[in-house]
Amino acid sequence: MDFDGTIIDTESPAYESTAQIWASYGIDFPMEWWLAGMGTDRKSAWVQELENRLGTQLDHDSVMKQRQRIKDELTESQPLLPGVLELLEATKKLGILTAVASSSPHSWVDQHLKRVGLFESFSYVVCRDDVAGVSKPAPDVFLRALQLLGVTAGSAVAVEDSPNGLKAALAAGLRTIVVPNPLVESLNFSGAYARYKSLDDLPADQLLDLVFHDPN
Repeated sequence: MDFDGTIIDTESPAYESTAQIWASYGIDFPMEWWLAGMGTDRKSAWVQELENRLGTQLDHDSVMKQRQRIKDELTESQPLLPGVLELLEATKKLGILTAVASSSPHSWVDQHLKRVGLFESFSYVVCRDDVAGVSKPAPDVFLRALQLLGVTAGSAVAVEDSPNGLKAALAAGLRTIVVPNPLVESLNFSGAYARYKSLDDLPADQLLDLVFHDPN
C-alpha cells in the first residue's frame, strides 16, 4: 500500500499548506503544476517554482520550515481513510502479508502510522530512504517491498491514489487498485486493474477475493 493519500489523506494538507505559503506572497498556487508531481518526492521544487514566478530568491530553509509547521498541524487531525482498517484486518485473517511502499521518508510515514496505531500492522514499511532516495514513478520502493515480502509481482497487489504511484506499481509488474484522492480524481488512471472512490466500496474480503483469485 501507498501511504500518502491512500492510508491517510496527507495530500490535502500538503497542498493546502503550500498554497498558503504562495498566497502569503500574493500568488495563486498552480493546481496543474502540483498535480503533475503528486506521489513523487517534491523536496524543495515548489519553493524553486515560487522563486521563478516571483523573480527573486527566497530563504529556502525558512520558507520550508514555515510550510512544514502548517502541514504538520493540518495532518495531525487526519484520520484513517475509509476501508483501510477493514482491509488490513481482512488480510491478517487470510494470512496475506502487507507492506507500505512510499515516496515519503520514514520520519514522516512511521510517525503517522504510529499515530493511528497501524505501524505494527504491516510486515514492512518501505520508504524512499530505503532505496537511495529514489521516489515514484520509479518502481524501486515497490520492488524493495516485494523483495522483503519474499513474493513475486504476480502474487501481489498494490493500492495507490495517484497517477505517479500507479506508474510505479505498474513498472514493478503489480496489479494495481486505485482509490484516487480528491485532488486527482479527474486525472488519467489507465492501466489500473480496478478503480474505486473508497476502499470501503466493497467489503474487504470481497475485494481481496477479487484481486487474488481472478484467473486473469
